[in-house]
Amino acid sequence: MLPRTDGPDERRPLRLVGAHEPGYWRADDELAPGTEYAFSIDAGTALPDPCSTSMPHGPYRPGRVLDESYAWHDESWRGADLRRGALLHLDVAGATPEGTLDAAAGLLPRVAALGVDAVELGPVAAHDPDHGLSGGARLFAVHEPYGGAPALARFVDAAHRAGLAVVLDLPHRWAVADRLDLHAFAPYAVGARLPPRAGSGVTSDTPRVNLDGSGSRGTRDFLVADARRWLEDYHVDGLLLDVEVLTDRSAVPFLAELAETAQDVGARTGVPRTFLTDGVGRSDRLTTAVATMLDGNIAAAIDSMQRIWAEFIGDGSAVPGMAGLPGRRSRGPRSGTLVDDITRLPAAARQVSWSPDRDAGPSAPSPDDVAVLLTLATLAGTPLVLDTEHVPLVGDTLAARRLRDWARTLLRLRAPALADLHAGVDLHTDGRTLVARRGESAILVNVDDRATDVDLEQHLPDPATWQVAASWRLDETHLVAGRLKIPARTPVVLRTDRADPTPDAPGAAP
Repeated sequence: MLPRTDGPDERRPLRLVGAHEPGYWRADDELAPGTEYAFSIDAGTALPDPCSTSMPHGPYRPGRVLDESYAWHDESWRGADLRRGALLHLDVAGATPEGTLDAAAGLLPRVAALGVDAVELGPVAAHDPDHGLSGGARLFAVHEPYGGAPALARFVDAAHRAGLAVVLDLPHRWAVADRLDLHAFAPYAVGARLPPRAGSGVTSDTPRVNLDGSGSRGTRDFLVADARRWLEDYHVDGLLLDVEVLTDRSAVPFLAELAETAQDVGARTGVPRTFLTDGVGRSDRLTTAVATMLDGNIAAAIDSMQRIWAEFIGDGSAVPGMAGLPGRRSRGPRSGTLVDDITRLPAAARQVSWSPDRDAGPSAPSPDDVAVLLTLATLAGTPLVLDTEHVPLVGDTLAARRLRDWARTLLRLRAPALADLHAGVDLHTDGRTLVARRGESAILVNVDDRATDVDLEQHLPDPATWQVAASWRLDETHLVAGRLKIPARTPVVLRTDRADPTPDAPGAAP
């Protein structure tokens, strides 16, 4: 070990810990906070500590011992049940002009006002800005330009005071990149590379994380320790995991180890911890079907939605590494859970670490199409990740205000809609209108460019009991004697008068 001081490098030896921790080396004394250090293996080149918690000079230079004393103010925080939660994705670099965690924390009151349960933070792991995350992500350290670990603690603390949980995206896809030189310490990676990302046309030169090969126990310990650090030391409520990268062939799947970690931390702290699993082609299935519908192919969209909704209320047994794990479908204990189905809006998907479109510019969907997407995604029943492209946090344009109001309305309707989740979904069409009914709730979406008139008696039981709970164009939506007039490109939400009361503000003004 080479502590860096104001003078020449000082060398301190490491020793094998012992049989109870085979293969691990430690020093006999601790370094003071602020000390910069690196490891020299067999008198070789100094290398950064793979578990360094502060890397002020970037991911390829020596780390620094972090002073982790922070006075938390979230003693009253009891967590959030994210198994059906709604989250808003914030990418630290792009959320504000400053591009820091402290600046992003200034947005939290607006986030809370939307009615979401949590913030999903894009990856904050230390990386080289010139190479991006794909050049190597130091999992244990927070990117210094974002404000470092102290800024993350302040962000989580502020979120909890605002009534918001925090879910952190862990970029495991880049955690064993070649430039990090982890091979000098242990077989963190295996020789095979990750396959090309389906449909992206992008090949990957990223090595696979070694979860089931020789020496994989050390890799598992490394990743579990990182996850536990964020859950315990930084009070993070959940972690987003790349299921494609973490799938393995071992007798005890690594995802099961992480689930046990979440349960352990949740049980000891009394605050539930949630792991959301995602990956290429998973969380965007519903939004892809909605796009198909908006393009005019309603029949194909209905076929896709039927399959998707059936899986939403299934048992999770078809997901690699998920069968039998404590999760949303198996009704895991409140102390911790592993959730295997989420719905993510397209712009949020571009900002997660596995996305092939991470650097793509923002699309410009019409506000009408965004309203349709928000309606179906919000009321689908899975944990939902919104984004600031479709739900603008700032901006005083008419479109921005309408979308914020619409999102708030839908989120207020979400709780009564989810109470009907296991009633099953009836999906069919009336011309170019989608009719989706589940229990006491119904969604009708007119994708035509002209207004339409729907006879509810043909589609809903007891048609006289249904009322308009929300409409994107409320002033132009009329329900008279069982016939519903729906304006062009408009979603409408209905509830029966037998159901719980609906929100006071039923729609967004035109």
